[in-house]
Amino acid sequence: MHSTIEINSHKDMTAEQILDEVKFPIENLELMLSALTKMHLDHPLTGEELTALFNTLHYQVAQISKAVQNK
Repeated sequence: MHSTIEINSHKDMTAEQILDEVKFPIENLELMLSALTKMHLDHPLTGEELTALFNTLHYQVAQISKAVQNK
């Protein structure tokens, strides 16, 4: 299972195609952030786990930015 959704974008895409391509990754980010804010941890996250979580969020945002700026 992957935590991020890959975005396939290229310079010849229309704005509508780009929006279609980033729709699910944005929903994925919303769900991840919602889950993060609702977490009640019995055992605190380790530094490595927290780093992995933020790296995943950063990667997904970078993929969305790349797709949008590719136009």
